Amino acid sequence: MNRFLPLCVFIVASALFPALAVGIGDDTQKYRADLNEGIALIREGSHDDLIRAIAKFKAALKLRPESAEAYYWIALTYSDLNNYPRAADNAKDATIYDDRLAEAWLLWGQVLLYQKDWDEALKKLETASRLAPDDPLVLFNLGRVYYHGLKDPGAAYSRFNRVWQSGQTLRRENPENALLVLRARLYMGYCEFDRGQWTNAANAFQDVLREQPNNYDAALRLALTYAKSDRHGEAERILQSLLSIPRDSAINRQLLTETNLQLADLYLKSPALRNRLFALTHLREFVNLIGDITHPALEPVREYLAQHDIPEY
Repeated sequence: MNRFLPLCVFIVASALFPALAVGIGDDTQKYRADLNEGIALIREGSHDDLIRAIAKFKAALKLRPESAEAYYWIALTYSDLNNYPRAADNAKDATIYDDRLAEAWLLWGQVLLYQKDWDEALKKLETASRLAPDDPLVLFNLGRVYYHGLKDPGAAYSRFNRVWQSGQTLRRENPENALLVLRARLYMGYCEFDRGQWTNAANAFQDVLREQPNNYDAALRLALTYAKSDRHGEAERILQSLLSIPRDSAINRQLLTETNLQLADLYLKSPALRNRLFALTHLREFVNLIGDITHPALEPVREYLAQHDIPEY
């Protein structure tokens, strides 16, 4: 499953930094007006609005060539446009002109995370953490680096847990933080699953599903956790329910593919549920969803069928 789905960059920024520091000295109304207009355009969110926002921020930068704030907003907008090299360059410039601007270090680290440059992302996020040690967004992104990049679920868990533990305070401060808190709890489940802590993993996924009943990823992982702990009937029930989700996105099709494979595995291996006909049905659907008989992912499926003496598709 793809568990590396990034938070909306603008939400990340607006939740953590509701108001960046206003420049000092001979600020002009034009400088501030350009920045404010650019920020308003980001909120609109369309591609054209983001391009116009960059133009506004660059206009502000002409008035103040050493404005870390302007560089930060340019970097943020490029990140929203998925232009990560330019986002990184401008975030770097922001830190050059103000090396204590925690939000710039966070954004730089987050962009590097998206590019899977794990070691450099860790360095930037650790700098952000030194400047803002309790910031939930810094902690969350550090957790993602440790989980996805460094394959250290223990270190990742500790960061996600700090976000989860401060959840009530975060929600009071900003309702948008609810998504961040739940995603931290979901990652805690991933970490516990990877460490074989089935009860703790199940509790985490159940917490997410109580608030987001249609969180299909949490449901699938809960089913897998039940299967690992020999609660095969409960696993089957959840997996069967997932078969009805809409196929309207690549993510959902990927989840359905995984669901069919896991159901086949369950029907082959569970003493209580063993049914080769059902297993073959779900393996065939797995093949249909992939849609390519030569796809490399099918090779382990063929081996799987051969091991269990089942005719191929």
